[in-house]
Amino acid sequence: MGKSIILPHVRYIDNGDRKGMMFHSQVVSSQGRCYTLGCDKMDVSGLCAGHKMSRREFLERYCGVEPETGTHKE
Repeated sequence: MGKSIILPHVRYIDNGDRKGMMFHSQVVSSQGRCYTLGCDKMDVSGLCAGHKMSRREFLERYCGVEPETGTHKE
C-alpha cells in the first residue's frame, strides 16, 4: 500500500503533501444509513470525510510509536 497505514478503526493516506489524510473507518448502519463512529466530520452519506494530519501525528496518536526512534511509548 505504499506509504498508507491501515488499522481496523482508522486509515492514513499519504497524498504526497506535508499533511496526509486520516479517515475513520469504523462504520455502523442504522435505519438504512451509515454512521462513522468517533468522527465529527462526516459527508452526507455518514462516512468520514477525512482529517488533515501529519504522518508523525498519526503514528504517535494511533500507533503509539515515536517516528524518530521507532520505539513504542511506555
